[in-house]
Amino acid sequence: MPAKFAYVDGTAVHYVYRGRTTLPGVVPDFGKGELLVFLHDAGGNAGLFQRVMPLLDQHSTLAFDFPAHGRSGGTTGLESIEACTSFFASLVRAMGLRPAVLIGHGMGAAVALRVACAYPETIRALVLVAAVAQFDVSRDVLDTWRSVMHGRMPQPFTTDGFSPKTDFAVMREAWGEQVKTDPRVRYSDLVACAGHDSGVDLSRITAPALLVSGNDDRLATSAGAAQLQARIGGAKLVTIADAGHMLALEKPSELAAEIKTFLSDLSDKSDNSDTSDKP
Repeated sequence: MPAKFAYVDGTAVHYVYRGRTTLPGVVPDFGKGELLVFLHDAGGNAGLFQRVMPLLDQHSTLAFDFPAHGRSGGTTGLESIEACTSFFASLVRAMGLRPAVLIGHGMGAAVALRVACAYPETIRALVLVAAVAQFDVSRDVLDTWRSVMHGRMPQPFTTDGFSPKTDFAVMREAWGEQVKTDPRVRYSDLVACAGHDSGVDLSRITAPALLVSGNDDRLATSAGAAQLQARIGGAKLVTIADAGHMLALEKPSELAAEIKTFLSDLSDKSDNSDTSDKP
C-alpha cells in the first residue's frame, strides 16, 4: 500500500492508504465511497490492518500510526485516551478529512468512542473491533511491560491475543508488527487504557455503531462487548467464530464482510433520509 507522512503539530505522522499515489505533501483523493479511518490498538500500528484494507477498495481507506508508534515521529506515546482523541481531531484538520467511518481496534475503539462524544462532526459512524467499556489491564501485564521497558526482560511473544485455531504464520506476522513500536510506548498505552472508562459519555453518541468481537477473544471478551453495546443506543453486535483479539489479521475476510454490510445499511439510511427531506 502507498505510504505518506502528514505533519500534525510538528510531528511526522505515518499513514498508509489504498488508491492512487500523489506527490509528497499532497493529501491523496479520499472521495471514493465512504472514508474509512482505521485506529490501531495499544502498541500497534497501521500494519495491523494490512489484510483487511484491500478488501474494502470500493471505499477510501486510511490507517495511521499514532505518535511514537510504527514509523510515526516521537519518542513517547500520548498519555491518555483523551490525548489520542485530541490528536485525531488535529489530524483531521491537518489533512482536511471529511467525516469518516472510524474503525477502531482495542485502544483505537476507545479513541473512536471518545471522538464520537467530543468531535461528532468528524464522523459518520463507528466500527468498534475488540472493544469493551472498560479495559481489564492486569497488574501482571503492567509489571511485565515495565520490566521490558527497563531492559530487565525481553519482549513477550504470547498467544493470548489469538484464537487457538489461528495459524502460527498469522501470529508471527502480528509479532513482527509489535516490535516496530518501542516497549516504552506500549507500556504508556497500557497505562492509558488501564485508567480509561469508555462508559462515561456513551449516552451522547448518536452515530450508527457496529461492534465486532472474536468469540475466542480473551482480552476483550464477547461479554464485555455486549455490555458496551447496551450503553450505545441502536448499536449492533456481531461475533466472528474462531477469532481472538487480533481478528483483523486472523479473519480479515469475515471482518470486511461485516463492515460492508454495515456500510450498505448506512448508505440505505442516508438515501432514505435524503428522500424524506425532499418536498
